[in-house]
Amino acid sequence: MPTQARLREEAQPFLKDQLLEDSDPDDGNLVEDYVKKKNRKYIRSEFIPNKDKNLQRKRLAVAFVISAVLLIGLVVAIYAVATNSGSSKSESHARVFKGAAVAADTALCSDVGKDTLLKGGNAVDAAIATMLCSGLGCPQSMGIGGGFFMTIYNRTTGEATTIDAREVAPINAKEDMFVAHPENSSVGGLSIGVMGEVKGYWHAHSKYGSLPWKELFQPAIKMASEGFPVPGSLAKALAETDGDLDLEDFGVFVNQKTGAFYKSGETMKRPKLAKTLRMISEKGPDAFYDGSLTDDIIDDLEDAESIITKKDLINYMVLEKPPLEITLSDNTRVMSLPAPSGAPVLAFILNVLDGYKLNPKDISSERAKTLTYHRVAETFKFAYALRSKLGDEDFWDVKELVSNMTSKKFADYIRTHLITDDRTHNTSYYGGTFSDHYKTATSHLSVFDQHGNAVSTTSTVNARFGSKRMGRRTGIIFNNEMDNFSSPNITNVWGVKPSPPNFIQPGKRPLSSMVPTVLVDPKGDVVGVYGAAGGTRITTTTAWVIAHTLWLGDSIEEANNRPRLHHQLLPPYLQYEESFTDKPVLEGLEAKGHELESYQTYLSVSQAIKVIRKEGHLGQRSLSIHACSDYRKGGVPAGF
Repeated sequence: MPTQARLREEAQPFLKDQLLEDSDPDDGNLVEDYVKKKNRKYIRSEFIPNKDKNLQRKRLAVAFVISAVLLIGLVVAIYAVATNSGSSKSESHARVFKGAAVAADTALCSDVGKDTLLKGGNAVDAAIATMLCSGLGCPQSMGIGGGFFMTIYNRTTGEATTIDAREVAPINAKEDMFVAHPENSSVGGLSIGVMGEVKGYWHAHSKYGSLPWKELFQPAIKMASEGFPVPGSLAKALAETDGDLDLEDFGVFVNQKTGAFYKSGETMKRPKLAKTLRMISEKGPDAFYDGSLTDDIIDDLEDAESIITKKDLINYMVLEKPPLEITLSDNTRVMSLPAPSGAPVLAFILNVLDGYKLNPKDISSERAKTLTYHRVAETFKFAYALRSKLGDEDFWDVKELVSNMTSKKFADYIRTHLITDDRTHNTSYYGGTFSDHYKTATSHLSVFDQHGNAVSTTSTVNARFGSKRMGRRTGIIFNNEMDNFSSPNITNVWGVKPSPPNFIQPGKRPLSSMVPTVLVDPKGDVVGVYGAAGGTRITTTTAWVIAHTLWLGDSIEEANNRPRLHHQLLPPYLQYEESFTDKPVLEGLEAKGHELESYQTYLSVSQAIKVIRKEGHLGQRSLSIHACSDYRKGGVPAGF
């Protein structure tokens, strides 16, 4: 019998590069052993006795049959999932934590928020650090050239507050400034509102933060100066710009090695923005509004032909107000911002739906789901009819309207007297007077910290890449928030006149759909942190996810994955995501008179956290924090 050494020598011409795990080193079939990275692996040889070859063939045949059966089963399972009524083809990233969670629309920014919490920061600190990161990871949606709404809940006091850092109309803005050239409201310098983002960060941090201001900026500064991997959502936005961006301004988004916009995973830098952020971190917000950066910002704005002046920046004021709050039938408190946010609209929707006593059975069959979704659509239509009469409460008296929209009696009347289960109605039935634009560029963030505090915040530059103008000195992408105002004498394609409560006035904030929301149980514990991005779909998406998690039995992941419906009265279509594959339900809605229209699935994006507490032994309560970032934008939550 040949020695092992002899076998190795004879086998050399036949050796192949295929590795076998868990082989016996003393087996005569094996002619070479090999150690790689401290794991024992073996190289297969064709120097094998014939009887063993026959045995091997039999084993391969059995393995092939088993693999084929498994493959067929997998195909069947995939088909079942794909054809499941109303199911999505993609899944959101959901994680469960015990201590704290951050759900942002990019994975790297969720990590920044988590790291901030691990350093001893609270929910406000984490929110600010994450938003600064998102200004790099999602610059098409938000950044320091925009503004935000924030809802803060303090578990210790059991109270909430709200911060309004939304952009305002410049001092030189006029009510009719876009009548002659409506296109100027969406692109270019005239579309830029006075930015509130940086002052809003400072206000939130100085009153409610705990870590040093400068420390919150370090992750974003490092990203901008040293580089970061381009998220898929940014790469997609760049690929879809269709020549809208002036490369003299936006050249930083072009990969100099390829001559094309950066693609997902490629490393990009923002050196000018890094310098701007570093200055703000060292000098505070005054550097932006009345200090070392102000002249450069004004010069950038003048290059864009903006009417914003230094006085506009100096005079900008952040508003802090008590939340708009409703209490549902189970005593859950729902808290968000007053008008001009979308909170009055959300409050109305939830009050109406609350009266239906919804439960999982209401979506357990096609018939039940059709009726439930018809009721939801009708509620949306009434809500958006009321929305058309809203405006900035500091410039227009909306007190009575908001009182009605948050009233249970008013919701009861709409539900019992005006919503009919058998059919929908024409537009005039709902009292609508105004149709809004579709916008898609927003970024939402939900945070729940280790102390039981919560922050829900939504930030925006309005449309994708805002005004399509970026400062050549500062690297700031400027918003086009002026497009969210209404203008007199501009009637839309449905013959609907503009909304006077939302006409332009200097210093006024335009109407918004943003609705960062916190839900709290009767004991004062946070049970949910909700919000969304996606223009006029923000409010309906937030209501959709809340309703499915609060009443209809969905987990936070299931609710985020579930294909959505949207109706804003005008245009007069019940819109459904392309991923909504439940044809019998759609046919049932059509039978009730709804005119249907599909839309692209990624146009609204939800980041949400659901907190579940269970009673344990000796009265102890276990805590599980379910955080979910919407697959529609590719985010991933983080926590510990």
